[in-house]
Amino acid sequence: MVLHTIIPIEQVMQQPDSVEYQYKQMHNSYIQGVNSNGKFTVSRLISTNPKLYLDPHYAPGELLSKK
Repeated sequence: MVLHTIIPIEQVMQQPDSVEYQYKQMHNSYIQGVNSNGKFTVSRLISTNPKLYLDPHYAPGELLSKK
């Protein structure tokens, strides 16, 4: 792809700010996510239990309340 612009490449291809992930332990598994506005947004589930992967509460993008 060729991009013809007068804008500096740093502004055109700007990288998003790095996100600081946190981990919660639940049901002998870990949930990776981001805390914001009193909610925990799930990024991924780390578990050896296949049933947890089918639970929609732990799907990426789901919001968990802080406990």
